[in-house]
Amino acid sequence: MSERFSENGSGVDALALDLTRVTGRFARVAGRVAGGGFSLIAWRVLAELEQAGPMRVSALAHQQHVAQPSMTGLVQRLEGEGWVSRAPDPADGRATLVSVTPAGVEALEEYRAAAAARVRPHLDALSDFDRATLARAAELMQQIGDGIDARPG
Repeated sequence: MSERFSENGSGVDALALDLTRVTGRFARVAGRVAGGGFSLIAWRVLAELEQAGPMRVSALAHQQHVAQPSMTGLVQRLEGEGWVSRAPDPADGRATLVSVTPAGVEALEEYRAAAAARVRPHLDALSDFDRATLARAAELMQQIGDGIDARPG
């Protein structure tokens, strides 16, 4: 893989494709936490609400690429767990906003810790240099993600 990254033009395109593929797979594999009982979409919804704040069900459905009735069902399930709450949208009294609750943040932190526990032994098997490389890669991935978020589209 790395030989292609040093090229200009198509090398950058190949890197973008590889990063998208590899990071997506990594998130799916690391996120398969035994006993979770919730889909990856449920955890992504909690994470989005934690980061972005309250959102309408329709916005969550659009963001997660699911039908609104499916998202409504998921929000109801998360609400039943006490992980999200709904309140009237101050901008439009006909709509509601979904917010993550402190219990939802705690559940998300436990999920992330369980996912990290799946990754940790594999990091332990790496050299110090490789772990430092991954730490720098994580910083760069955060920077790229922030840049993508800042320029939707």
